[in-house]
Amino acid sequence: MDKNVKKVNEILVNLFNMVLELEEKAVNESSFKDLSITEVHTLVAIGKGRPRTMTHVANLLGINVSTLTTAINKLVKKGYVERLRDEEDRRIVRIHLTKEGVEAVEAHEDFHELMITEALSHIPAEQLPKFISSMDNINNFFLMRKAGAAERTGGFDPKPLKLGTHELPVPIVQAGMSIGVAGSSLAAAVAIEGGLGLIGTSEIGYRAENFHENKTKANMQTLEKEIKTALKAVQKAKGKGLIGVSIMWNDPDAHLYVETAVKAGAQVIVTSAALPTDLPKYCSSKKVALIPTVSSRRAASAIIRNWNNKYNTTPDGFIFQGPQASGLLGFKEAQLEKAELERYKMISEIKSELMKLENCPLIVGGGIYGREEAENVYRYGADGFLMGTRFIATEECDADDEYKKLYLNCTANDVTIITSPMKTTVRAMKNAFTDKISKAGGEDYDITEAVRRGVEGDFDNGLIFCSVNADKIDTISSVKDVFKEFTEERG
Repeated sequence: MDKNVKKVNEILVNLFNMVLELEEKAVNESSFKDLSITEVHTLVAIGKGRPRTMTHVANLLGINVSTLTTAINKLVKKGYVERLRDEEDRRIVRIHLTKEGVEAVEAHEDFHELMITEALSHIPAEQLPKFISSMDNINNFFLMRKAGAAERTGGFDPKPLKLGTHELPVPIVQAGMSIGVAGSSLAAAVAIEGGLGLIGTSEIGYRAENFHENKTKANMQTLEKEIKTALKAVQKAKGKGLIGVSIMWNDPDAHLYVETAVKAGAQVIVTSAALPTDLPKYCSSKKVALIPTVSSRRAASAIIRNWNNKYNTTPDGFIFQGPQASGLLGFKEAQLEKAELERYKMISEIKSELMKLENCPLIVGGGIYGREEAENVYRYGADGFLMGTRFIATEECDADDEYKKLYLNCTANDVTIITSPMKTTVRAMKNAFTDKISKAGGEDYDITEAVRRGVEGDFDNGLIFCSVNADKIDTISSVKDVFKEFTEERG
C-alpha cells in the first residue's frame, strides 16, 4: 500500500473509532447515561423541530420502520420521545422529542461543538480554509461513492449546449427568479456573456399601475416589454447567448405566459413547480426550446413519454433543480435529507434517461455557487449549470440594492427549511415569517404574496429565497465576473 494511502486510511479509521468512543464516554458521564449512543443518534434524527413520521426518521437512519419502532418503544418508555396522532389523518403517527429528549440532543450538540472547536484550535488560522476545503472534497467523494453514481471520466470540459435550434456558447443558465428579481437587466447581462438569461414570469407586473385592477393583463404586458428589452440589449452588445422565460406550471396563467413569451420572441421556455404535460400544446414553434424542470428520473421519463405520444415531440433539455436549491424544492420534508445524500445518483439516473434521446442536455442547479460545485455535478452527468442565488448578488440583478444586501449578510445559520402550500419544502432565509410558519407547523399561506413582501422590502414578514450556499456570498460582483470563474483557463 502506498504510504500516503496507508497514512490517510489510518487517520480515517482512527477518527471514526475515536469519535464513537468519545461520544459514548460523553453520554456515560452525562445525566443521560440511560441512553446508548445509537439511541442518541435516533433522537438527533427525530430532531428538535416539528414532529416527523416514522418513515421519515427511518429514511434518515437508513433502517426499516419495524427496526425503528422497537427503538422508539424504548425511548418512549424512557421519557425522551412521545407519539402524536396526525390531526388530519388519525392513522398517521408522528414522533416528537419531549423536553428531556431536546435536552439530550442539545447536550450531544454541545459535545460535538466543543470537540471540533478544540480540534480546529490546533490548526494555524491561515491553513484552516485549505483544510476545510480538503475535508469537503473527501466528504463529497464518499457521498458520490455512497450514491453509486456513474462518474464521468476526464477533466472539466463543458461544451456549448444545443437547445433545440439554438446553441448556447457557455453552458450557464441564470435562474428565472420571480417578482421582478430576474428581469431584462439580469437576463440580458447573462446572455451577453454567452449564457441563458431567464426572466421570471410570476407577478412580473407587480410594479405596473394597472396591476391591482387587472393582474393578468399587467403581467403579460410587462413580460412582453421585458423580453423585447432584453433581446434588444443582447443584439446591441452582439451577445451570443439566449433569452428565455421561467414559468411556474401550477400558475393558472401559465399558458398565457407561454403565448406571450413566444409572441415577444423568447428563445427558451423553462417550466417548474409541476409537470408540463401539455406545454407543446401552447408552443409548437421549433424556434423556441422547451425545457422542463424535474426532481427525478421518473418525472423526466413521464414527460418524454407524454410529449412523444401526444405531440410527437420531446423536450429540448431538462433542468434538475436538486435538493440544495433555493426556493421551492421538488421534495417533501421526508424526502429532502435522503435526496441530499443521493444527489449525485439522481443526476446520473436522469442523465442516463436523457441519453436515450438524440440531443437532450441536462442542466443541474441547486447549491452551485462557483466552479468547484459545477465540477462536482459535471462529473456525474451535468451538461450545464443553473445558478440563482449567486446572480442575485450582481450589479445587473433587477432587485433593489437593499434586497441584495441581505445575501451579503447571510450566514449558514440564517438558511432554513419550511413547508410550502404545495406540501413540498422551501429553502429561505430565517426571519419572523419563516419562524411563524415553522412554529405553526402549517402550510396555509400565499407563497407568491409572501415572496412579493420580501422583494418589496418587508424583510421580516416576507419570504426570501436562498440556496444552501448563500453564506458564501461576500460581495456584489458583476455578471462578467461570475462567468470568468467558469470560462478562464486555470494555470
